This record gives sequence, structure tokens and C-alpha cells, in this order.
Amino acid sequence: MTRTAHLKTIVALCVGAAAALTLAGCSAADGGKASAKPTASASSSAETVDYGKCIDGQLTVLASKAATGKAVQVADCASIAIVDVPKKGVTFAIGTTDKLVVEGSDITLSVESAKSIIIPGSRNTITHGGESTVEDLGSDNTVSRA
Repeated sequence: MTRTAHLKTIVALCVGAAAALTLAGCSAADGGKASAKPTASASSSAETVDYGKCIDGQLTVLASKAATGKAVQVADCASIAIVDVPKKGVTFAIGTTDKLVVEGSDITLSVESAKSIIIPGSRNTITHGGESTVEDLGSDNTVSRA
């Protein structure tokens, strides 16, 4: 038997075994009635967000957690994302960041310096200092330079 014929035989056996195992796993041993119920399991690859802390250069602010009418000072971090809708009268003040993403709506904020400002949210009012590249992907946003 040549080497090529030997490899083809091995591949054919593996494919056949895999198909048989797959079909065997789909059949029920109790006369066609499935006895096992599906269960939920925790995924080890789930991503969690630690709101309000700069971790590995990323800070996410949950706007809805700010108290009504309060001014919130946001810590400096390389990348800052503000998500959700704040309560009435909340404003955010940000120092320096490389990237600011405003994913929420109805957010009023000022940022001293941001290299990049990306706004997928709507009805936000943003005032920035310095030179910033602005991408307004949302609607009814107001962006002005201080």
C-alpha cells in the first residue's frame, strides 16, 4: 500500500468514526424519548465590566448610577466609555484621555483633552479642549470646542 493510499484510509476511518459518534449521540436509549434536560452552565469566557475603575487602560462609566443633579468627576484613563442614560441634571467632567466613547444618550460632559471622541449615542452635549478627532455616529449630538 502506498503512503498516499494509507493516509486516505486513515482519514476515511476517522471521518466514519466521527460520523458514527455524532449519530450515536443524537439517538435516545429509552425508545426515542429524550431523558436528559438541557441545563445552563456558566461560561468561563464571559466578559465582565467593572464600572468606575480604570483597569488595563479602560474605564466604563454607567451614567444611570450618578445621583440626580450631581456633577461627576471622571478619573483619567487611556480609554473612557460612558454608557446608559443619566438621571436629570447630571453632568460629567473628564480630565485627559486618549479615547472617549459616548455610548449613552442625553449625556452632558466636558473633557479637557481627548485625542479621539466617538459618539454612537444620541442627544449628547460634549465640550472638549485641545485638538480632538470627532466621529459623530449618533443623532442630535452637539460637540463644541471650549
